[in-house]
Amino acid sequence: MKSQVWLFFKILFITAGLLLPAAPVAAQQQDTTSNILAKILIDRIERLSEDSENAYDYGEIIDEYLYYYENPIQINSVDIEALRKLKVLNNFQFENLTEYLRNFGPIVSMFELSSIEGFDNQTIDLIRPIVTTIQDAGTNKINAKKAIKWGKHQVFFRTEQVLEKSAGYQPIEDSLLAKRPNSTYLGSPQKIYFKYSYNYRDKIRAGFTTEKDAGEVFIKNRVPDTLQKLLGNKLKNGFDFYSAHFFLSDIGILKSLAIGDYHLAFGQGLTMWSGLSFGKSGSSTNIIKFGQGLKPSASVNETSFLRGGGLTLKYKAFDFSLFYSNKFFDGNITAGDSLSGEDEFISSIQESGLHRTVDELLDKAAIRQEMYGSHVSFHNTYLQVGYTAQQSIFKSDIHPRIYPYNQFSHPGSSEINHGVDFKLFLSKIAFFGEISQTIHGGTATIAGFTAQPISFASLTFAYRNYSKDYRNFYSNGFGENSETNNEIGAYIGLSTDISPKWKMTAYADYFKFPWLRFQTDAPSLGHDYFLQFDHRINRNTDFYLRFRTKTKMSNQNDPWNYIDVPVEYTKTSMRFHINYKVSNSIEFKDRAEIILYDEFNKSTSQGFILFHDIVYKPIEKPYELSVRFAIFDAESYDSRLYAYENDVLYAFSIPAFNDKGSRVYLLYRLNIFESIDLWLRIAQTWYVDKDEIGSGLDLIDGNKKTDVKLQLRWKF
Repeated sequence: MKSQVWLFFKILFITAGLLLPAAPVAAQQQDTTSNILAKILIDRIERLSEDSENAYDYGEIIDEYLYYYENPIQINSVDIEALRKLKVLNNFQFENLTEYLRNFGPIVSMFELSSIEGFDNQTIDLIRPIVTTIQDAGTNKINAKKAIKWGKHQVFFRTEQVLEKSAGYQPIEDSLLAKRPNSTYLGSPQKIYFKYSYNYRDKIRAGFTTEKDAGEVFIKNRVPDTLQKLLGNKLKNGFDFYSAHFFLSDIGILKSLAIGDYHLAFGQGLTMWSGLSFGKSGSSTNIIKFGQGLKPSASVNETSFLRGGGLTLKYKAFDFSLFYSNKFFDGNITAGDSLSGEDEFISSIQESGLHRTVDELLDKAAIRQEMYGSHVSFHNTYLQVGYTAQQSIFKSDIHPRIYPYNQFSHPGSSEINHGVDFKLFLSKIAFFGEISQTIHGGTATIAGFTAQPISFASLTFAYRNYSKDYRNFYSNGFGENSETNNEIGAYIGLSTDISPKWKMTAYADYFKFPWLRFQTDAPSLGHDYFLQFDHRINRNTDFYLRFRTKTKMSNQNDPWNYIDVPVEYTKTSMRFHINYKVSNSIEFKDRAEIILYDEFNKSTSQGFILFHDIVYKPIEKPYELSVRFAIFDAESYDSRLYAYENDVLYAFSIPAFNDKGSRVYLLYRLNIFESIDLWLRIAQTWYVDKDEIGSGLDLIDGNKKTDVKLQLRWKF
């Protein structure tokens, strides 16, 4: 009976995907904020989640997109450089646009874009909401009165909670708590987020962000006295994390000034790139990076940012940057031995940002790091060259427990990195690269080109070589590894328009790890193949077909083996996804995806997910509604799947689906007044033949998990 039910749902979803696109649509509805963000980000975020176990804060990514959605880029001005940095245009589309402006003068209508080489319907639809041909009547001169009068303010408040009570929130006796202080979460189950931001013409930006994660303390008097004494001054009232920033840009020779929390992004990410970088999860032929230098940070990620100040000055074709950071990391410091003369040292660094238990709080802000450096660059129409140098200094030496795989990755108390990057733009080809060195360590190198041999096709090639002893806390290079070291690889990507309505993207990435890796006790290698066909049936219906297979190596973990032997495993995914409008107000989205996981000497593990989305956006009504119903069945954690879910603004949900069950969510957005928006999101997951969810302090007794989220935004 169960198998018949599952089969019925499979047939229902596939039939809907094939038949409903034929439904008539009266008119095209204007893109909303969620639509444009979805088109740009969803695919990249899903692929990044598949390739990494790290939990990223994607909120900063949408900051720039959202700003330009509400304040469109003047397409006839130098501001169009933002289109390349935002990755909505590849390098050749950007060059063709600038050449068109030089040859034919200002664009007076968006219909002109279709006459520019490389601008297909999908590209035009993508940039239309964030560009304008209307000349800005304002002036670049800044004064206090204008900044106060015309500056834009936003206030966000968000709270969320899992309704089912997990083991960490169950009551515990004081006598047991004294013996096992880490057997409970110290705070309440609510997660609370508050953000204020100010923006004046993107030249003056300021704001602050605060957050308390679920399980963290907000009122310390609610913590048992026994634990209060144990934690001492580590236990405080209020939010667990605070961030603030002030930012100026393009004022005379001052290109940018950052005070407070900020990010740096130079070159191809080898020497200095804090924050997020998409890597292979971006476009297959648009892997060349265009670093934005200094930019403010409003993230709640408690690790990947800089805290201090920096500035960039511009003079003719030169930019010069200075930066300084002084911040604390979570980690464990092991006390020194006075008898042996051994100093204290850092045994581990924690990057989760969670401070829910006694041990997590004791590790909070235990490690101090100073970082300072500079960057100088020359740029003209055809060439960009830059040099970056930075030094990181820790309060104590970093000496985590030594294993064979990590014996080359210990920087001690200080590390110096410097590197040179370049970009060379010719008619139909662009070269890029960077070489970086750790003083008293190894080097990291990447070089490649992206070319447009014919008008409807782009080709990219990149070679990378990161030595096993290259060490850099603020490196974010392109590659398979989460860290920029111990990797050699060659990547080739292709993007081509097969016809006006069909597009193909593909890449092949070959990589090897010359030294050992975590859970891989020998040098190893692998490959990653990706192929996708996109088809636009009409302005209201499009779908894509995707195939991806990745082969890597990992320890077999056979208990009968005295030595762990690395063996190959292959993860293959096949996906069909379709979007279509059935009326002016209703849009459907359907997906069917299957995962196959093969490992040497083991049976194949399978996983699949099917979901149906309904997005209801009535014209001239102050509300929107999104609903999803999904069913999934993954035989193991290795065959899990990921699926992006619509969420409240500045929040992201990309759950991993394993085991068997179903999931539904409802997202409601109401424009209460012209300046006030309210979001409510409810999501619930049911599991079949499962009586417990999670593990440890997150263990839930039952077969369902319910998340509730409420957010309010006030714009003034």
